[in-house]
Amino acid sequence: MIDMLRNLALLFIGAALVNNILLTRFIGLCPFFGVSSAMETSVGMAGAVVFVMTLASSATWVFWNVLLEPLGVGDFLYIPAFILVIAALVQFVEMYLRKAMPGLYRAMGIYLPLITTNCAVLAAATEAVKPGFFKMNIAYGFGFGEAVVYTLGVAVGFGFALISFAALRERLDVAPVPKIMRGAPMAFVTAGLLSLGYVGLSGMFGI
Repeated sequence: MIDMLRNLALLFIGAALVNNILLTRFIGLCPFFGVSSAMETSVGMAGAVVFVMTLASSATWVFWNVLLEPLGVGDFLYIPAFILVIAALVQFVEMYLRKAMPGLYRAMGIYLPLITTNCAVLAAATEAVKPGFFKMNIAYGFGFGEAVVYTLGVAVGFGFALISFAALRERLDVAPVPKIMRGAPMAFVTAGLLSLGYVGLSGMFGI
């Protein structure tokens, strides 16, 4: 039991920090730069990513193991199938929240449907169910519980990186930055330095 909990904790830490999907693998950078100019939008996007990514990966894991893999069509149908599952799930969740939880629906706003086109969601879902998708040195082959923990770690890492980057950008907006470096140039430099910090975690805890 203790070994299982330790492995799950290492899996979560590895997904969130050591192999951060934004700052060490550079997947899903569009929202990272697009919505990080303000803390409010960053928190909204981070919450939507955690919610949608965890649900989407759970649904695609079931879809893969119950339908695609047993039928032998997973290797060439998983991308359109996963996109369809993720898009349908987001639409159903959006309709449910609009009816049952209008406050939460308004809080998520545009971020919920925007997640449908976020490549980080598809990447996390694919990694959780299809071993070696990104040709890394890890053969995943996760069970359902491991897939959920891994995806939750990816989503939390995404949100943490996004919020920390937004905090830095808000601070830089009032800092004496040379005019030629304001805006996008300073954002790219800051993202690069932040990425170096995450890359420096490589090898921690044996991950």
